[in-house]
Amino acid sequence: MNRSRWLTAGVSVIGAIGVGWGLNWFSEQLMPVNYPGKLAYKPVEEMPPRADLGSIQRDWPNSLDKPGEKNRMLAYQHEIEGKVAPPDAEPRAVTTPEAPPDLGSLLANADPATGKQKAQACLSCHDFSQGGPDRIGPNLWGVVGRDVASRPSFSYSKAMSAHPGIWSYSKLFDYLASPARAIPGNRMGFAGMRSPQDRAAVISYLATLTSNPPPFPSPQAPDQGTHAQ
Repeated sequence: MNRSRWLTAGVSVIGAIGVGWGLNWFSEQLMPVNYPGKLAYKPVEEMPPRADLGSIQRDWPNSLDKPGEKNRMLAYQHEIEGKVAPPDAEPRAVTTPEAPPDLGSLLANADPATGKQKAQACLSCHDFSQGGPDRIGPNLWGVVGRDVASRPSFSYSKAMSAHPGIWSYSKLFDYLASPARAIPGNRMGFAGMRSPQDRAAVISYLATLTSNPPPFPSPQAPDQGTHAQ
């Protein structure tokens, strides 16, 4: 009796498996599913732009949670393995460094009156009159051509006192562009003048504040690449 029950149970299980397999086969015949395991396009011929690939990579691994994304990534890696990406459609432009401004030409075309107007912003810290007092900064009468940190009545910073040389046109030109970069550690709280033309105008005005200014540097020849010292 027990044997017949086991036989009946076994036949029932085998029958159920057969029915399930038959239903699965029948459903595939009605709605066939194909798993090619590869992309529907050739990556080398129709590879997405590099910017698109970059955005896709930036989304990983979060984008891998999307349906089918993992299979797509694996198929893409399989297809492009050992292949060479197509060259850029357009060659990248090669930029050349901009030549420094020609100080000689700038000073030759500078207007002292314009420089005086630009220098009005300096009046809060400097006096420009002959024999005038020092303020937050030293008096600037005769500054062109004099030694750096040479006014005995003014207390210069250590950085300025240790800086050698004279206030030549080129040194003033660089200093007015960025005092903090030209002489690191000095106390002048001025961001600087970006425009080379404005700096040249101010320097041409400063040159009028002395009885015997040094001559302006000569304009450079067209093939020279640096401003005169």
